[in-house]
Amino acid sequence: MDRRASANVIAFVYGGYLMRYVYLIIVVPFYGRVLGVAEYGRVLASMSLMNVIWMLVSFGFTFVGMREVSRAQSAQECNSIYSLHVSARLLLGLIGAVIGVVATMSSPVLSEQPVIGLLATALGIVSALNLGWLFQGRQYFRTPIMIEVFGFAVSLVLVLTLVRGPNDAVWVLASLLVAGIASSIISYGLTTYQLGLPRLRFSGVVPLVRNSTMLFCYSSGSVVLTASSTYLLTLLSTPAQVGYFGAAERFATIGLSLMGPASQVFIPTISRQLAQGDKEGAHVTTRRGAMLLMGYGVLVLCGALTLSPFVLPLILGPAFEPSARVLQIFAWMFPFAAFNEFVAFYVFVPRKKDRLLAMAGVASGVLNLVSALILAPRFGAMGMASARVIGEATLAAILLGVMIRLELIHLLPGAERALARVRVACGLRPQVGGAKED
Repeated sequence: MDRRASANVIAFVYGGYLMRYVYLIIVVPFYGRVLGVAEYGRVLASMSLMNVIWMLVSFGFTFVGMREVSRAQSAQECNSIYSLHVSARLLLGLIGAVIGVVATMSSPVLSEQPVIGLLATALGIVSALNLGWLFQGRQYFRTPIMIEVFGFAVSLVLVLTLVRGPNDAVWVLASLLVAGIASSIISYGLTTYQLGLPRLRFSGVVPLVRNSTMLFCYSSGSVVLTASSTYLLTLLSTPAQVGYFGAAERFATIGLSLMGPASQVFIPTISRQLAQGDKEGAHVTTRRGAMLLMGYGVLVLCGALTLSPFVLPLILGPAFEPSARVLQIFAWMFPFAAFNEFVAFYVFVPRKKDRLLAMAGVASGVLNLVSALILAPRFGAMGMASARVIGEATLAAILLGVMIRLELIHLLPGAERALARVRVACGLRPQVGGAKED
């Protein structure tokens, strides 16, 4: 795609995502005021468990599948990839179900109402089976957005109809599960019409898992632990602290997820350009993505620091005023997270640097977990938020070092010139040569 076509697609994708946040603007205050701090904290903990199950069942398949489909040359080849990935997710869904049951019974918050945890587990498996990666890899960027908007509409109607008080928290998860199943029926029906029925087989699942392990290790270090923060806090602190943290994390997650729509366009586009041998075009596209993400990270940092004390109590009510201070700590995470998103998914994934991502993700994830175990029992929600910032900052430092070592720093606008000046100031000899892309 040329620059204008890319801008039009990104604008449409962000328009679809705007509907997601209209949905959240409606339901988040509704949950906070109708369910109360304790029950809303339970719902947030179950959603955290859902995200963990989602990531475990996906197992790094999303980006591997998107990258493979973007290079496919025929519908038959796309069907083969589609069939293999569905087979792998169904197999891992069985493992995810067992993990979800154990996690539900192990949590003091969720075990009081285990149905919520079980519904969250089922929702995580259904979410992992979504076909957004397939549509995006085939350059059908609008299709998954329209299906997702349909799901939001269904769940919104069900939530506003069924949730009436603190005892109705279970209907929140039930509504989301029904909407997820309805969206999956549409996406699988459309894909079957275009590519044919998936031919379920398990012969190629083990090689696919092996090829996806590096990206899963990165996800388990930087995404699974991130998604499980609220659940982890249920083991380390009080229900009130879980509620304060969960509410602030929900707003932080909204800010982080706004980086997602652009990646749905940039990742398959860069992968296809590299597959076609257009390295210069891939470099230009990568730099555009860097400028977009870096600017966004700084903008959200400033907005979260200044607006949190006014916006959160206004939306959620005075009982959630402590959440504003938690969100101000989260604010420092955004510039690092934007840089990490750029390096991981705009630079490394299209260029198949999966192993490097895995090592960086695991290292930062371990430090994130250690920080959480030390800070959360002492400082509650504030400590858990601080651990998240430490984890993202550590990951950013590691990825920056790897980019410099691989001579890919030129993909970050202005960074190559700044690095050259630093080397001159330190008396180091400037490096020469091209980027190590192979």
